[in-house]
Amino acid sequence: MFETGSTELNFANCRKDSDGSGYASGIISFTTRHGDALKVIKKFMDTSSYNGEFDDYVDTLEEYADSGSRSTENLDGYCDVWNAAADNIDFWLAQSSIVYDKYNVPSQEYVNEIGIKFSVTRAVLYDTAIVGGLGSSNSTLGGIFKATNNAFESDVTGKSGNSVTINDEYQVDEAVWLQKFLEIREKNSSAGHKNIEAYRSIITHKDFNWSNSVTVTDSDGDDMDIKCRFA
Repeated sequence: MFETGSTELNFANCRKDSDGSGYASGIISFTTRHGDALKVIKKFMDTSSYNGEFDDYVDTLEEYADSGSRSTENLDGYCDVWNAAADNIDFWLAQSSIVYDKYNVPSQEYVNEIGIKFSVTRAVLYDTAIVGGLGSSNSTLGGIFKATNNAFESDVTGKSGNSVTINDEYQVDEAVWLQKFLEIREKNSSAGHKNIEAYRSIITHKDFNWSNSVTVTDSDGDDMDIKCRFA
């Protein structure tokens, strides 16, 4: 929803990235600058239904991924090819596989480390990985997670119903911990601030765990209900 403006999975999404990361495309806006678009394409190239759609772009995409280039030069027609490829189920699966392996699984490894229980906290970790990456610098998931833990030097009580264990020593209410995490993320990163406000609205509503639906604040400041189609 945050990456494409829709609650539907938009596999065909492709546009010039507003944050200057080249082209952003697919269900989580894989970028040409950071190389995750290239990972999707290479995954797709390994399938039996691939017909050479992206062959003309691979060398340029590899160059931009290696250098972290913001350029879109020599990528004329890239979005047209991406749009057309999105009619292929193997291209859908390639995108979903990269999301799961690169972002979902690694982001959730932090859950057991401190005893996270809430759906909203899991979602924030996942979203932070997508927006800022999984590294250890101050704007990435690893860096923000560490900085959040280091911000607590005593037990902190609250009313959320669960506490996380910080540095095997302090018991901190999970909602309090999450608010601090969002505060540090907002301070350290210039991207994803609308996402942060949406998560804060969920915390305000005390909608910590989700089953069939969750109410969030959209980019216009209006509440909207997101329902799980598989529930």
